[in-house]
Amino acid sequence: MKALLLDYDGTLALVDEEQFAEEYFFLLNLFMVDRYKVALDHFEILDCVARITRCADGTTNNYDRFLKCLSDKFSKFDWKGVFESFYASEEFDKLRKLVKPNEKTIELLRRAKESGLLVVLATNPIFPKSATEKRLRWIGLSLSDFNHATFMENSHFCKPDPRYFLEICKVISVEPKDCLMVGDDDLFDGACTSVGVRYKPVELISKDGKKSLQEWLFE
Repeated sequence: MKALLLDYDGTLALVDEEQFAEEYFFLLNLFMVDRYKVALDHFEILDCVARITRCADGTTNNYDRFLKCLSDKFSKFDWKGVFESFYASEEFDKLRKLVKPNEKTIELLRRAKESGLLVVLATNPIFPKSATEKRLRWIGLSLSDFNHATFMENSHFCKPDPRYFLEICKVISVEPKDCLMVGDDDLFDGACTSVGVRYKPVELISKDGKKSLQEWLFE
């Protein structure tokens, strides 16, 4: 084993994803009304997220495809500027109250780093780097805690596309068979097994809490 891949939502962070999404779009709309005097149909944004998930050709990163989709729908906005301003705003910070660190998984991260393993933040790359950095700060981590992290700008695929995992392996120069993915979603995170990456559900960390790192990773 050479690399440990860790999901964010439900794995490194304890969060009700439905509640987070509902509050996210509510706050985004407040921000848009306050700054731009317009309310958006959040289903249009979700449609663009769905498109970058489904229609990846591997040549254009997720952020550029997402922004193009939004620009095609609402051409009068500088969407990159809109989202960068939102993620830097107090409105986005209000979501922090919905997110708690999963101490057991964070401890696994630290033990893996101490043992010399590469550690990857393998969160579904539907947020840009600025939002990913802030979401990590909410649980007491930073990008420097990882050898690699996926976000919109450096990713060309999303989960559950198996190519998402292959892209990570290529970037960190580790074969899929030498990687372990830990996540909370058998569909999205478990898709890694189709390309040879091992998968363990995050709930096993609690059940196997007394095992050594080597026992847990290599069994």
